Amino acid sequence: MELKHLTTFLAVARHLSFTRAAQELGYVQSSVTAQIKALEKDLGTRLFERLGRRVTLTEAGRELRGHARRMLAYADEARDAVRGAGDPAQVRGTLHIAAPETLCAYRLPPVLRALQDRFPRLRVVFGPDSRTTLLANLRDGALDAGFLLEESVRDPVAHAERLTDEPMALIAHSGHPLARRTRVRTADLATQTLLLMDHTCAQRELMDRELRSAGVRPAVMEFLSVEALKRCAAAGLGVALLPAVAVADEVARGEVAVLPWTCRPALGVHLVRHKDRSPTAALTALAGIAREHWAAAAECGPGSRPTSRSHPSLPSGPLPR
Repeated sequence: MELKHLTTFLAVARHLSFTRAAQELGYVQSSVTAQIKALEKDLGTRLFERLGRRVTLTEAGRELRGHARRMLAYADEARDAVRGAGDPAQVRGTLHIAAPETLCAYRLPPVLRALQDRFPRLRVVFGPDSRTTLLANLRDGALDAGFLLEESVRDPVAHAERLTDEPMALIAHSGHPLARRTRVRTADLATQTLLLMDHTCAQRELMDRELRSAGVRPAVMEFLSVEALKRCAAAGLGVALLPAVAVADEVARGEVAVLPWTCRPALGVHLVRHKDRSPTAALTALAGIAREHWAAAAECGPGSRPTSRSHPSLPSGPLPR
């Protein structure tokens, strides 16, 4: 099996279209077709079913997809190790990273900017994923690494490193009665409406545990979006639990207030990678950069984010594409 054939196979499997795969790879369609036929001949089985204009993976194709991702990832690791042995500026390839919405929006952009400053030829593919999807993609080889916001990470194929703590904040509209108190206990939430993320989020698990411990069952509104949850809290719909970093701007503008909750919960920000894959130079650097930046943020106080002024290694300007 040639690596370029596996790359072409994954492009067709991703798009389920020979035409779009050819466009992505910069080939003519006949070249894509020829490469897939060569791969099928080598393996002695069909990888795609062609039903008119529709293309679907066969069972053999679905089986090959995970192996192909891992094989190409190992090839990238080998190139990275050789090219980056003496000069990070020569490291090429693609680094696939995912994280939950909060980390994507509030923690990772300056970290990824600094990573690209150090590895200018490295292509970073970065986007949001839930915990379940992120770990599944890590197992399947579709991701090189991910960041998770959890109390702990337990997965048989994941190597997890806790890089920093992320304090949580209980917030409400600045005019909310609980905002005038000097102390808010969990039991005081019994008559409130709680605005919470869905059950797949660690912050929801944390709050559910606190409510059970206090023996209260308040009304709950569930959200899939951090932004929607914040806006509803600012509109006075209820009391919300979110990472402090996600509401720092709204608190500074006076749109919401942090309640003096007697509970002081925090989650960990974990960098996860496949336990059977050695970290590349870029992944090792990513962990170090994140650790350094977030330590600077912690010194500034809960919910703060380092900027180019508060951390001299951070350049200003937008994240490069």
